[in-house]
Amino acid sequence: MIRGAECRGHSRGGPVGPRPRRIRRRTSLGRRAALAAAVAVAVIGSLVTSGAAAPAVETASTPSADDGVTPMHSSTFPLADPDTVHTGTGGFATYGTTVAAGRGARCAGAPTGKLYVPVLKHGSGNSVGFTNCASGDAMPGGPGSWAEPGGAIWAPGVTRLGDRYFMFYTASRAGSGQKCIGRAISSSAYGPFRSAGGWACPPAGRWALDANPFISGGNLYVTYRDDAIASGAETGISTVRTDSEGRAIWDTRRSVFLSTDITWDTRGTSGGTHVVENPSMWRRANGTWYLMWSGNNWDSARYSTGIAECGSTPLPSSRCRPLRGTDRPYFGYTGSGGLGPYRGLPGNHTGPGGMDVFTVPDGSHRVVWHWWDSGPRYPMNGALLLNADGYYVQ
Repeated sequence: MIRGAECRGHSRGGPVGPRPRRIRRRTSLGRRAALAAAVAVAVIGSLVTSGAAAPAVETASTPSADDGVTPMHSSTFPLADPDTVHTGTGGFATYGTTVAAGRGARCAGAPTGKLYVPVLKHGSGNSVGFTNCASGDAMPGGPGSWAEPGGAIWAPGVTRLGDRYFMFYTASRAGSGQKCIGRAISSSAYGPFRSAGGWACPPAGRWALDANPFISGGNLYVTYRDDAIASGAETGISTVRTDSEGRAIWDTRRSVFLSTDITWDTRGTSGGTHVVENPSMWRRANGTWYLMWSGNNWDSARYSTGIAECGSTPLPSSRCRPLRGTDRPYFGYTGSGGLGPYRGLPGNHTGPGGMDVFTVPDGSHRVVWHWWDSGPRYPMNGALLLNADGYYVQ
């Protein structure tokens, strides 16, 4: 991770160098009872996506195969900070942080050099599936003239509005290295996306990163790590509505979460930035909005995922309320070195974070996230389900 003067974000760096770093997104879930399984099936239909992506929740229990959903999938491609969208042509595209030349398997015909925004093509219909090779670079021209030439792109988030796809991504600002968010547009989910310039770059060198766009009521919104709403070592998350070109309407910005709202973001760390990042918002069928975010050190078993309830609008009037308390994450590694999460995740891998919620054609929710393997990070996806005990992933 790149260390900043006031705050360093957790890096999503990869082989091309660390992602913005902060100083200081599974357990083979146990078995659920038959009744709980039946409840989960009934509730799947009550989860409604906002249009781009959304997260999930619950205690370690392994859903049975008869739940009627496609089980978890994993990939051996080293993709950090994954974001998945349905392409509208029958399949799915998953994007991630820049990878260096020769890093990760490439599909037939794919470029072998550096991939600014590696994209994986996979799945069909309601079956998400996964692949172990990158099909190409969704943004081959790099981060744009506002950013450091040839610099990495971190945590790209994509959604579709009308007949175009909008990408919001993190890069280092030219001349300063400040982590800021850029905007890019394409007519295809697979690119090429072309930079439309910088989108958010806070004053006083504070950072903006990890943008995740979503659609609600025909409008585009972006939730992102926004250090401008915090001071010192603290960080925060904001959500803002945009115009039809993806440009922020700044007077709609709302502060939805602060690192001071929880305590587990610094457990086991040696001080430094109190990080909350990698946000994703989604809406249940009952109209309630939820926020998912990552916290603690990205390069440790402690990196975990939290969930908070945000009310009846994507621009809440007050900050979102963490589910299951403030002293432990919702999802995380349940083994030694973890933070004792409320629930584990399939595989019980270390450092699960960067979780993003998305929908499939039948309207049900899926999640994609990465885990940390003492160096590289690898993506996984699964179904976001709900039973009497809360959210869980299968």
